[in-house]
Amino acid sequence: MKTNFALFLLIIFSVATVSGWEWPNIAKIMPVYVAAIPGLIMVSIQLLRELTGWETGRSAAGVDMDDAGNAELDEATARRRTLVYFAWFIGGAVGIWLLGIVIALPLLVFLYALIEGREKWLTSLIIGASAYALIWGLFEYMLETRWPAGLLLQ
Repeated sequence: MKTNFALFLLIIFSVATVSGWEWPNIAKIMPVYVAAIPGLIMVSIQLLRELTGWETGRSAAGVDMDDAGNAELDEATARRRTLVYFAWFIGGAVGIWLLGIVIALPLLVFLYALIEGREKWLTSLIIGASAYALIWGLFEYMLETRWPAGLLLQ
């Protein structure tokens, strides 16, 4: 069954690569060079692994890396983790609505690293500042994409 999905992805990435190959270079950077060709390479490797039985050979040798997926959680822990996940998700959405994505997303990254990741203040600040630099530097500065201001900053 996994092989069918890999074959499907191989067809998708092949069609994307062939159809975008004649585009001008500036138009094909993202769809062809960044998405289709690396996707084609990765799905080809996955197909090779599935067809040669490389994964089943490693599992039989006792090198199965998916043992953590078999761990059972008690219901209270699973419920708490689910609520925490959705609280972060909703908090991020509300923050973006109120402050805008340029401010709220780095703030969310900083707070998540600090609280959930239990990182030190300096590490969390560096991660948050990096998120800001990426959002502002890539989108606002280089691509000249202006994100809408949040409700509180209009």
